Amino acid sequence: MRWSQPFLNDLARRQVVVVLGAGVSKNSISRDGRKRPPLWKEFLELGVAQCGPRGTQHIKSAIKAGDYLHACEWLQKRMDDDWIDFLRGQFLTPGYKESELHDKIFRLDQRVTFSLNIDTIYETFVTSQTSGKTISKQFYDEDVHAFLRDHSDYIIKIHGSIDAPNKIIFSQKDYALARVENSLFYQILDACILSHTILFIGCGVSDPDVNLLLENQNFRFPNSLPHYMITPSKIGSDLEESLRKNRNLKCIKYDDQDNHAELSKLIEELIQKVDSHRTPTTS
Repeated sequence: MRWSQPFLNDLARRQVVVVLGAGVSKNSISRDGRKRPPLWKEFLELGVAQCGPRGTQHIKSAIKAGDYLHACEWLQKRMDDDWIDFLRGQFLTPGYKESELHDKIFRLDQRVTFSLNIDTIYETFVTSQTSGKTISKQFYDEDVHAFLRDHSDYIIKIHGSIDAPNKIIFSQKDYALARVENSLFYQILDACILSHTILFIGCGVSDPDVNLLLENQNFRFPNSLPHYMITPSKIGSDLEESLRKNRNLKCIKYDDQDNHAELSKLIEELIQKVDSHRTPTTS
């Protein structure tokens, strides 16, 4: 059984927080059918290409080494006044449409969704489906904590949004400033991780703040039930074991062939299981 009974029970009670990563947005396509939102590495490589070869070798080296935070900081400095236009050109102006995966995630019907993405694809779709009843909050909003005790549906933008590009958490400097200036928000995340089960979809394993919070919780409360990460089956066994031991993350693996087609089937399977938990059986 891929899904444990306690996890299905939490889903049925709407006690799971779904975390959306770039892999979810990657399923979307632009109005003209020619572009998809870039993953982080792709975004940085596009920026370097726009800057040209001179003076960007250190950025290329950082990207190759997987040091995306510093690469992004240096790229932003290099692009200067062109930075915001570049961001909008990648994440806003193409007019990305929601995908089948967005719809299936919405049909999981969980009260709180965290988005690591700076695009607005999912919240635009959900707003249209709920007639604007779902509340969207940024990590820096004074009342962002309300989702912990409120009964409304929420989308929390953990890294900010393309709607306010100057407040996006995207680089090494941005992460450092956020931990100081928005320290209360990380306490809110801490409380949420302790009180809810977290389901990561389309996420990598490199977000420094989320990783730190998961590790802190794991070692403070070693007997807690696991959180879940849906990940391609090519994940290494050592990494999978490390995620379980250090972050209490249980990996649910799928085959990523055919543009991750099995991921959509996996979410559909989960929807059916949750619906059966919510529907009383008749004797």
